[in-house]
Amino acid sequence: MAFLKKESVNAELFNHTKSAHVEFLEISEIPNSGDVIRLHGGVNSINESIFFGGKEYFYIPYEGVDFGSRSDGRVSRPTIKIINYSGFLSKFMLGKDDLIRSRVTRIRTFFRFLDKENFLNYDADKGFWDKMGISPDPDARLRPDVWYINQKIEENKFYIEYELSNALDLEGAVLPRRQILNNYCTWKYRGKGCKYSGGVAADSNDVKFDKTSLNPRGEWAVGENYILGDVVYVWTREGQDQRSIMYVCTEPHTSSKGLRPSINTSNWAMDACSKTLNGCRLRFGEDNELPFGGFPSSRLY
Repeated sequence: MAFLKKESVNAELFNHTKSAHVEFLEISEIPNSGDVIRLHGGVNSINESIFFGGKEYFYIPYEGVDFGSRSDGRVSRPTIKIINYSGFLSKFMLGKDDLIRSRVTRIRTFFRFLDKENFLNYDADKGFWDKMGISPDPDARLRPDVWYINQKIEENKFYIEYELSNALDLEGAVLPRRQILNNYCTWKYRGKGCKYSGGVAADSNDVKFDKTSLNPRGEWAVGENYILGDVVYVWTREGQDQRSIMYVCTEPHTSSKGLRPSINTSNWAMDACSKTLNGCRLRFGEDNELPFGGFPSSRLY
């Protein structure tokens, strides 16, 4: 195991009575979203949130396979199965390219180093918890593994399975760096290549929004009352850059932290491009030059 240079972790690794191993997954850099998914699989039958490093990791059962190094020198291709209870993950993936190219960080530590929020009355009963070997320490962790979602293997009502690859895995790389596709735009909507910065136009199926009923409300905020036709935007960061994602309210409601537009598909419809020439025309017009990221002329006639 690779680990950070921290004495507490080293001592725990070689302790014959070490506490339970705890593993978290953090899914970030999600296409068309600024959200981060943090989850744990239910270590020691814990079926509620676990706090570590000041972050909350939700109980979402998953199974990960082949995260270790291979003895034959080949690059590992781990797979993860994440529960899809009531289709919640399928709904979250809408408009997010099935999470393809999202960053998956595997974080490992030991039970005794979890945040004090996990232990009842920790501050008041610190002596008791000390005797139990509890010693909260956000820096006491094994070196994180970083992977990227390479493809979706299977999706059903029970689970979604992904194949992961690491940053050094060059299988599937394309030269030149832009793959030639005749009918699909590779630009990120409202990103550098796309260059579109206008109002909402249509959803990912090219169903246009009724512009006569739209009401711009600015950046989405918690505690606001939103009604049918309200338009908001949220920012998503990609490296040093950021771009906005816009949503149209489809049902009146009061916003809350757990009902961000990106996951609240019951009350919000996302302004998303279909990545086709028709989607491009809806935004730039029929007779204007289109910054389409595909290569229509490569099609065989």
